[in-house]
Amino acid sequence: GINAEYGHYFKQINLSDMCVNMIRLLLFAASLCGTTVLTEWTAVEKMVKIPWDLEGTPLQIKTNSTLGSGEEIIVWMYDYDKDGSWIGFVIVGLSSTVQYWISHCSRGFKDLPVQPPVEVDKIWTITKTETALIITCNDVEVLNYLFADGSNSNCVPVWGGDVLEQILFGSDDEASDFYRAEPECPAFTVEDSTQGNWTASPTGTTTTIECAANHILVGSGTLTCQEDGSWSSDVPQCEKTGNFIL
Repeated sequence: GINAEYGHYFKQINLSDMCVNMIRLLLFAASLCGTTVLTEWTAVEKMVKIPWDLEGTPLQIKTNSTLGSGEEIIVWMYDYDKDGSWIGFVIVGLSSTVQYWISHCSRGFKDLPVQPPVEVDKIWTITKTETALIITCNDVEVLNYLFADGSNSNCVPVWGGDVLEQILFGSDDEASDFYRAEPECPAFTVEDSTQGNWTASPTGTTTTIECAANHILVGSGTLTCQEDGSWSSDVPQCEKTGNFIL
């Protein structure tokens, strides 16, 4: 049966609302070909299942809802690989003290341990690993929730592992305006550098490039991954000098 813990949020699951328009049909077709990765901002449409491997692709949500508005970000999670069954939800409540609720784990709303920045325009990022759910707001980590610390014994069995394949924005979600996959800056190689290769990096990452002995750096030695998924400047080069140390 359905656990009464979730109260009115279960009214959002109405299969008849999810079967009638073309967007739903297109998203279903996309799911047959693999997980959808949307790196451009897409307007939120409620009660539409979206193929999304949350363990592999952090979800970003843009909102201009103000703190204290009482509005909520509501994201439902499903396991497509098994039978499309509902796993749980994550809610961020924009009360005067911002709260969160992770179904099967937190037993109702709890205050975020770190309150988000005061800017009106916010980008929330939800990241899930096999052992934790992490929420950031405008690059500030506000929650790092270990499933093993959940007050509900179902937390690890439900959320642990690589389980999430679809998301859905709930009908009562009044805060989420747009969503996308968290952009990444591409991997790159700098020949004759001390590190050699750099992997793809999430936004906000700053990396430093240093050259091996007998080489000088041409270009910027510090690169930052910007919000649009591009590095802050061109990748530098390490060029051999005319002097050698024997």
